[in-house]
Amino acid sequence: NRCALGGNPFASFGDLGFGAKNQYNLGLAFSQSLFAGGRISAQNAVANAGRRSADIELTAQRAQLRLDVTQAYFDAALADRLVALAESSAVQTDNVLKQTRLARTVGNVSEFDLLRAQVTSANQRPIVIQRQSDREVAYLRLKQLLNIPLEAPVSLTTVVDDSAATNAALVNIGVTSDTAAIDRATVRQAAEAIDAQRGLLRVAQAQRFPTLSLTSAYGKVAFPQTGFPQSGSFRTNWTIGVASSVPLFTGGRIKGDQLVAEANVREAQARYDQVREFAALDSRVTINNLLQARAAWEASQGTAEQAARAYA
Repeated sequence: NRCALGGNPFASFGDLGFGAKNQYNLGLAFSQSLFAGGRISAQNAVANAGRRSADIELTAQRAQLRLDVTQAYFDAALADRLVALAESSAVQTDNVLKQTRLARTVGNVSEFDLLRAQVTSANQRPIVIQRQSDREVAYLRLKQLLNIPLEAPVSLTTVVDDSAATNAALVNIGVTSDTAAIDRATVRQAAEAIDAQRGLLRVAQAQRFPTLSLTSAYGKVAFPQTGFPQSGSFRTNWTIGVASSVPLFTGGRIKGDQLVAEANVREAQARYDQVREFAALDSRVTINNLLQARAAWEASQGTAEQAARAYA
């Protein structure tokens, strides 16, 4: 009909962009997986296990920080007490030296006794200096953990030999006597590692199944003869399709990935058993150390009471 009218039969090809000087593409693409053989759910399980492990690590680090601050606090309190004892001992040795020197003057003691008192008094001074240095280091460590300027003064409110205040402080920061191995942070992280490896195993197994996805693309195209297209020169392209992928031959890659994933699961399980055994052993050792420390503390209390009565 166009040939009969004398028109150009190839004029409509200009809208297809053959040999066009300019080409403009504006579009949106969409893709949604419909079936992946369980791969996506397994990947979500792996990600969730990793997040739970990170939460456990965060909680463990916070607990470790509280423990470090508490230990630094009581180290500083102990350093104060040791400085007081060393200074008191230095005062006593000085008094003994004065009494011995006076007794030597009147002829009641020998020169050897005076020399021994002088040596004892001189030996006490380095101990006082060492205790004072240890106290300074303990306070600096405590300030560093509490993010306090090193030049700022710090005053402790709990003494180291106050059992009631010490126990109240430990309860206040959440220190308990729960020593169950399964509740340890490392054991719980090892359990999450097993879940993650099992998820990776399901991902490897899902590679054998076909995948199905829905795809769609919507776009505007224009092929203007000038530099910029006009509003009416755009043509619409809109496609909707379903894509499927089926693994027919992979050269043994899927089988190899599955074997590796199974080995990782067994390794994670072995690590979990090992960490749990170590945690149980550590709990028993810690309990024994606690009992030993309590016995030493009770013995020192009895010794202190006897010494106080002897002094009285």
